[in-house]
Amino acid sequence: MLPRLIGDEARGRVVVAHLGHGASLCALAEGRSVATTMRLTTLGGLMMGTRSGTVDPGLVLHLIRSRGMAASDVADLLNQCSGLLGVSGISDDVRVLEASEAPEAREPLDLFAYRIVREAGPLVAALGGLDAFVFTGGIGENAAAIRATVCLGLAFLGLDIDPERNARGRSRIGRDGSAVPVLVVPADEEREIADEARRIIGV
Repeated sequence: MLPRLIGDEARGRVVVAHLGHGASLCALAEGRSVATTMRLTTLGGLMMGTRSGTVDPGLVLHLIRSRGMAASDVADLLNQCSGLLGVSGISDDVRVLEASEAPEAREPLDLFAYRIVREAGPLVAALGGLDAFVFTGGIGENAAAIRATVCLGLAFLGLDIDPERNARGRSRIGRDGSAVPVLVVPADEEREIADEARRIIGV
């Protein structure tokens, strides 16, 4: 779908932000992944709905040595009680947080966008520049406010979105003449899994 939207630039230097309950960024060069925020486990990289994202390993040691927590309790804390839920104390759902008037609901949304901006930097460095930025996943496709905040943080790279296009969730949300195209592309994970399964079994 990306080549249909932006032509040859889809084979250039692209950062894809897959934002959902699980979230990650991927740097693509000529359509192939060259860097990612993902780590050995699902805890690495961006903060997520209930996962902490990357933290200082010393934190884990502190919780075990100084707080007396069992390893299983630390694992539960970082996997099930952190991220948007842990910071807000309200919900792991962006829709609930955006609709809430509680002051605690704003901080995790701002932090989530900040972490995306901060993690995008090393990926752009790995690519040596940026030709397109793509939002996908449940949050990436539906949370216009988070897209706007992320693009504002990355404006120095040439991202310039059109507020009306962004509010409507158009496929191309960048302004005409934006140095870097900004796109919203629906995720189709089920089809990708099916295609890979067919490839493996030779159907």
